Amino acid sequence: MQKTKLIAQLIPGAMLFLALVTLGQQVVQGQQRERIRTSSLVRTVCVGSGPGRFRYDETNIAIARAVYRSLMNLNPSNGSASVTCRIRDEDEQAKFKTLELGLGMLDTDAGSPANIVNIYLDGRQAATRTVGAGQTASFSFDVTNVSNVAIEATCSTSARYCARVYVYKAVLERIPEVRRPRSRRN
Repeated sequence: MQKTKLIAQLIPGAMLFLALVTLGQQVVQGQQRERIRTSSLVRTVCVGSGPGRFRYDETNIAIARAVYRSLMNLNPSNGSASVTCRIRDEDEQAKFKTLELGLGMLDTDAGSPANIVNIYLDGRQAATRTVGAGQTASFSFDVTNVSNVAIEATCSTSARYCARVYVYKAVLERIPEVRRPRSRRN
């Protein structure tokens, strides 16, 4: 009789354990699929240009009273700085469908003039924003038919130096691969 009670008590616990293990596996698989579906703009071929400077920069930064992890920065000084990244070769099929960008100027740059940020897709201006100290800007673009993305920061005045613009988000979402059903061999 006691064995029956013990087994009756263990069954719900075992079922809960199996349910949690299965759920945990699904979460891990979902996270792995999510990593595969996205890539970073900084992992593509990027080239800086302009009288100012571009550089990769992985540091913690504070913008708008929030902490971000910087990926790169543009230092326009009293001119401009830009970076152009090739996200696909001309003869390749499209790999990415969207680009999510997040950028801004540090909270501590209160004395700096604002920067004018322009985003170009294949050489055509797609967006422009003025970003001042402690301000962020977010962008989302359809890049299905785009080969090159450029980010340009131009100081709003040539009379003074502008502080850097930090890019903290640069996510390329991949186009899902179409999986063909496997043919059955008899």
